[in-house]
Amino acid sequence: MGPGFSLPRFLPRAARCLGAFVLGCAITQFSQAATADELTDALIRYAMHDYPRAIEMLTPLADRGDAVAQTKLGLIYTRGEGIARDDVAALGWLTRAAEQNQSEAQYELGVMYRDGLGTPKNGSLAMHWFERATERGVPHAFNAIGEMYLGHQDIAQDYAAALSWFLRGAQLDNAESLYNIGVRYALGQGVERDDTEAYKWFDLAADAGIGELRSEAVRARQAIGEGLMPLQVSRAKIGARDWLSVHGSASTSPETSLHKTRPTRGTQLMRHKRIE
Repeated sequence: MGPGFSLPRFLPRAARCLGAFVLGCAITQFSQAATADELTDALIRYAMHDYPRAIEMLTPLADRGDAVAQTKLGLIYTRGEGIARDDVAALGWLTRAAEQNQSEAQYELGVMYRDGLGTPKNGSLAMHWFERATERGVPHAFNAIGEMYLGHQDIAQDYAAALSWFLRGAQLDNAESLYNIGVRYALGQGVERDDTEAYKWFDLAADAGIGELRSEAVRARQAIGEGLMPLQVSRAKIGARDWLSVHGSASTSPETSLHKTRPTRGTQLMRHKRIE
């Protein structure tokens, strides 16, 4: 050994450092596991509609920075589930989660800025958060941007841009986007009016939609179909089948299936702008 190198003194110090490192890793892993278990328990309580207990369990997790807990709390406050509705509190939790790239929080935050919930209306911020959600493949965020271009106090009306965003949402099997494309063809907004094409898109929306949206699509398809010849209806249905043969698998990915055409507060608020 060279001068100044003491093996007996070096080894205990190294062993102590290694031991501290291993202990630190073990504590971190234990903490992460405990947090995951706590979050799972809180989400189970939420699913059971035990909202007071869910809020009690989610709040400390959200305070410690858990983005999923922050998102869920934001939704609880904006929906008034087991607690008085508080859009300001919801905005705060959703903002913290959205900044951690939680796509659902990004979308819901866009809705709040679009509709002025807990904050003044701000179309630019709404578009920002909707676009952030589209980057993570959220289908109804594409539809939300398209609807912004149909008419918002801060966004210039642009039917062509709206149609472009609806088409992108349609490629992810978003029923609202499919419906809105049908409306554009029925009214000739951003595209030449074409009742056969409108029927095709309403047919696709009826197939993909659920609940009230599906009913709206069926009614619109019927209204358009009354003015078409049988050959035109047949052509529209063939067009719908062709679309599905190319794009029908879009909803099979985990991200798109998670967000597939679920009813949201935001989409419900926009329905008054659709075809009469």
